[in-house]
Amino acid sequence: MNLYPIKVQFFLSYGALGSIGPLMALILKESKDFSPRQIALTLSLSSLGMLFTPAFMTYLADKSVDTRKILRWSFAVTTFSLISLYYLINPIQITLAWTLYSVAFVPVLPLLDGYFFNYKRSMELKGYPCVEYNKIRIWGSIGFIAPSCILFFILSGNKSIANSLWCAVLFCFLSYVFTFFMDNNSSQEKSSTKKPTRESFKVLLSPSMIPFCIGIFLAYTAANCYFPYLSVFFKEHIGIKNNLITVITSVGVAIEIIYISNLNFIRKFISIRAITAIGLGSMAIRLALLATFPELEVAIIIQIFHGLEILSMFVLPIMYLDQVAGPGFRNSIQGAFTILITVPSRLVGFLLAGEIARAMGSKEVLYVSSILCAMGMIAISVFFKEKTRSSSH
Repeated sequence: MNLYPIKVQFFLSYGALGSIGPLMALILKESKDFSPRQIALTLSLSSLGMLFTPAFMTYLADKSVDTRKILRWSFAVTTFSLISLYYLINPIQITLAWTLYSVAFVPVLPLLDGYFFNYKRSMELKGYPCVEYNKIRIWGSIGFIAPSCILFFILSGNKSIANSLWCAVLFCFLSYVFTFFMDNNSSQEKSSTKKPTRESFKVLLSPSMIPFCIGIFLAYTAANCYFPYLSVFFKEHIGIKNNLITVITSVGVAIEIIYISNLNFIRKFISIRAITAIGLGSMAIRLALLATFPELEVAIIIQIFHGLEILSMFVLPIMYLDQVAGPGFRNSIQGAFTILITVPSRLVGFLLAGEIARAMGSKEVLYVSSILCAMGMIAISVFFKEKTRSSSH
């Protein structure tokens, strides 16, 4: 299988995420006139709709349903919901459209992860070498940066921040088109697993995995607490303009690429547990620094730590899930992880952030996120024991 189409798909899919991810709360606040509580409820309710689609979609992929067709459905619905969001003004309709967007788009990333891991495993079974996940995931980071170049112009001056939705629509449309360049990648690995989702949850809820899941859950909750409100904090406390917010976050993503590209070298000296603990610790420190010293220079300097955060939360956990997965549920374990960790953390994080922002402010959101991340670091560093591939089957 040619890896270029999957690299392009990672680039485009993360480009869609990068178009509105850093601006979520600001989009609802400025273009839809939502209060902090309305923002929290909208983002949280949209998470409820995501409780089933990731597992269902990845289950279909493990049952040899063409992943490309599932992705096309996701991108088509996502595009429709984003266009609707631009024009809608009724709060209930906006919440429903945002929920539809979340339901359709969230399965995309675990599907892409499972798609690659199926290919990697098929190469291993044939005795061929294959690049590691981080070499593919790096294209997602590059894609996440790409929208900042477009947003710099379409959000300049007094242009509505809602224009960022059109940038996401563009990347979703291109993602849909490029699914036709991807190869069919049904798993060729022999398996007797008849219920891949159940097997996935059994692994994730095993005694050895519970500390890992708790630590990552706390970290994801922290990320979902602060990330939507980071754009609000940048504007309210530092005075950064809309079109520069994504540029600043892109600095961290650019540095992130260096970390991801050198992950194989780093893992020769440091274990997954150590890297994860260090990454979560650095995240806690950088959030506390930013809240304590709300200056432009600090906002830029702390981006140095962003790469460690991404490694510890969004790269190494995905690789470790494949490491502990068995034949027949390499897709499903990604979906089960999304349901068990990603979705509940979004629900809790969004609600928590909304209440804190309403009662105190966006600065306090960052402080609470820092504490949550420190708790996640402790759970990982003290209680988690890493399993090797040979001992995980």
